[in-house]
This record gives sequence, C-alpha cells and structure tokens, in this order.
Amino acid sequence: MKRSCWDQLEAAYAKSKSLEYKAEDWATEDWEAIKHIENYDDQKESGIAADRLLDVGDKITALPEGAEFHRLVKKIFDTRANSIKTGQDIDWGTAEALAFGTLIQDGYHVRISGQDVERGTFSHRHAHVFYQE
Repeated sequence: MKRSCWDQLEAAYAKSKSLEYKAEDWATEDWEAIKHIENYDDQKESGIAADRLLDVGDKITALPEGAEFHRLVKKIFDTRANSIKTGQDIDWGTAEALAFGTLIQDGYHVRISGQDVERGTFSHRHAHVFYQE
C-alpha cells in the first residue's frame, strides 16, 4: 500500500512538470460581468508611469552589496529584477512590492503583518531579508 501511494505521488509530480494552463482557464462566469466597466460608476485614472516602476523596481530588488544570501533568496530577487526590467512574468509578490513602493513614495504608510512578510510563504513575498555584516 505504501508503494502504491508513493507511486501515485511520483506520477502526479512528474505530470505537474509538464502541465500548462492559462490564467483564463480559471475564470468563471461570475467574473464575466466585471469586464463590462460601463455598468459601473465613472472610472478613475490609475496607474504609474513605467519609468517610476523601473525606479521602484531597482530599489526593491537591490540586496546589500557584499552580504551573503541563501541562493534561493538571491534567485528570487534576481528573477524579480529581470521581470520588472522586461515587463514579463511579474508575479504576485513582485507586483505587491511595486505597489507598496509607490504608495510609500507618495507618503502613505504601508503596514504588512503576518509571518509571511519575512518567511516568504510560498516564496512570493520576501519583503524582509536578514543578513550579517
């Protein structure tokens, strides 16, 4: 029985490596109504200039020079910097960090609570990293 369970887990893991999906596959009919903005009040202009996002991106992806970081933390920051520079594959944590950065620049206080601020639960946030000088 143990071997059978293990084999099933291994087969599912192997299948997950080649699985491809599109974000649109997750959309349900409930989200269709949101596409029709004319059904809502006047829309406000929002957004940030690309050069400002690049500036914030440089700041949120800069690790202190000369400090040693775990290779996976370094990889997260390098991947984040590349996604910002190219505008491609920006993940949730990166978009969140960019939003926080622009809000802070605009004088708003941003408070993030919970253990995942440091820990990077599911490797998405890493809003705080530790290093020794």
